[in-house]
Amino acid sequence: MIILLVHSSFFSFSTKEKAIESAEENPLHEFKGENVLVVFTSVEEGDDEKIADKAVNQIIEDAGKVHPDVVVLYPYAHLSDKLAKPVKAVSILKEVERGIANEGMKVIRAPFGWYKSFTVSCYGHPLSELSRRIRNEESVEELKKSEEVKYCEKFGFPSSPHATFMRRAVISLLKINARDMTIETEGNSSPVQGEFSVTYSQNRGKQIPCLNEPTTITVNYGGELNVEFPQSFKDSLNTLSLMSRENNITRVNINHLTYYFMIQSFKGKVYPTLPMWMSPIQVRILPVKMEFLEDAIKIAEELESRDIRVDIDDLNDGLGNKIRRAGKEWIPLVGVLGEREAKTSSLTVKIREETEQKSLTVEEIASMVVASDPIKLKRSMPILLSRRPKLDYL
Repeated sequence: MIILLVHSSFFSFSTKEKAIESAEENPLHEFKGENVLVVFTSVEEGDDEKIADKAVNQIIEDAGKVHPDVVVLYPYAHLSDKLAKPVKAVSILKEVERGIANEGMKVIRAPFGWYKSFTVSCYGHPLSELSRRIRNEESVEELKKSEEVKYCEKFGFPSSPHATFMRRAVISLLKINARDMTIETEGNSSPVQGEFSVTYSQNRGKQIPCLNEPTTITVNYGGELNVEFPQSFKDSLNTLSLMSRENNITRVNINHLTYYFMIQSFKGKVYPTLPMWMSPIQVRILPVKMEFLEDAIKIAEELESRDIRVDIDDLNDGLGNKIRRAGKEWIPLVGVLGEREAKTSSLTVKIREETEQKSLTVEEIASMVVASDPIKLKRSMPILLSRRPKLDYL
């Protein structure tokens, strides 16, 4: 459960219309009051009577510090992306309401499942705004740092340029696979039909790249996603949820889904290879000498005009080191540019997934990339490696 407590000099609400079919019948339709402790509340999956008891104790403790005339329990779905089912949520809210009343404090419960307007005037003193997350500590599953996490660490998860791009690519993939998507928003955990929204929630416990990071990114879609990945998967130590569906809302854990795609990148392959659409750089050009840099730039510009994410290793280094650098980033196509290639406007391309080399024209390279990249995101790093900041994780 998540609660947001606001000590208000004035608070009012009034119901407008039902938001869900299972909205409470015969509710309190309006309220106005002064010196109110408003408790905006999201009941989450797994919350139970123990959580209700803890919430009562927390609310009574906080009320004892600000001395309100009345407590208003206000259902507020927007605090969490892991909401309990309506029947369970109402049951928990009633338990909290009874618990507060049993402590001798006046309490009002706003109705569940209704669209409501409200007015709140916050006192503004140091204790007038507080947020709490209430959990059963014993019910929290501790994730273990598995062997596969090394691949997340390799790319600097959770906050590196590579990690940021990969997550953006995963979200973009979901967008193009969302049936009947009509609008995109941010922060709405209860989207309507056709609405695609991204929410962010804070985690606690041991921080592990990809598995349990400071922030969980969740896609919430009002409808069905036309995707081929499973609802959950296992690494060597953990079972991780990828997707859930409830009340016509599909939720996808972007952190775990990115990790899933990374794990698929090395299963049954000689060299780990990210999907083309998820690779921050799809083509790297390696001029064997600096005199070929201008030719490399021309080829890169032509590829970029065709929505290819391309960069150039222009560092004053040997070809072997340049090839190793590209390998560290799992770049799908690495093109060597020497005298012969410059004369023919081609590249000798090492195809990472196929572990072979081919002489390819710009047109052939572009066709190969475009066929495997339905989302076509723009490059997010400089085109020249010499202009890229030092990335310690590579």
